[in-house]
Amino acid sequence: MSDSHVSTGCPPLDDLLGGGLERGQVTQLYGPPGAGKTNVALSAAVQAADAGGTAVYVDTEGVSVERFRQILEANAEDPDEAAGNVVIESAHDFAEQAEAVRDASDFAERADLVVVDSITGFYRLERGSDDQGGDSLREVTRQVTHLLSLARKHDLAVAVTNQVYSDPDAGTDSVRPLGGHTLMHWTGVVVRLERYKGNRRRAVLEKHGAKPEGERANFAITDRGLEAPSA
Repeated sequence: MSDSHVSTGCPPLDDLLGGGLERGQVTQLYGPPGAGKTNVALSAAVQAADAGGTAVYVDTEGVSVERFRQILEANAEDPDEAAGNVVIESAHDFAEQAEAVRDASDFAERADLVVVDSITGFYRLERGSDDQGGDSLREVTRQVTHLLSLARKHDLAVAVTNQVYSDPDAGTDSVRPLGGHTLMHWTGVVVRLERYKGNRRRAVLEKHGAKPEGERANFAITDRGLEAPSA
């Protein structure tokens, strides 16, 4: 495992990111349903675990255990040993999500990767109950800044997945990430994931400290996980 990055398990995506998920940073993966956010997160967790590291996976979406096992068995040298290196924390509401993110501190010294999938699912539900979603957005921001602090202090990588909303002011079919400029500010790397053709997906770099905005890479979601698209 790299001293500076945690692999996503997908060479085109790792190349786009300059080596994978950067340690000391929070990487935001956003896109519509089916764009591949969870598959990227699961694949990265498997890569970290297979290399002997610990991956903490905060699940707010009800991740498929079968899909996790499928990626694990296709990519890990010893699937059972690697499975023991992945800590899955399930959250069923916003309060449980906040607690799980706080609890990530308990694993930070030995973790290589922390994933929150997704950081905004419960925010989307909660924001209707307060004025313009201010209180719930502040809570999401607290969680992301806590994760950023852990990433910097313990030199680990953090990945958060984010949902989207339609923005009619930006044109037909235009979508934007939930949390807007606030989450964009606190996440050092931002990748937009898009459905492309069939099982193919496109990743577009929207923010990166060392690479230009707009770079893109194509990959495929397969039974094995993430792969370079076939010619």
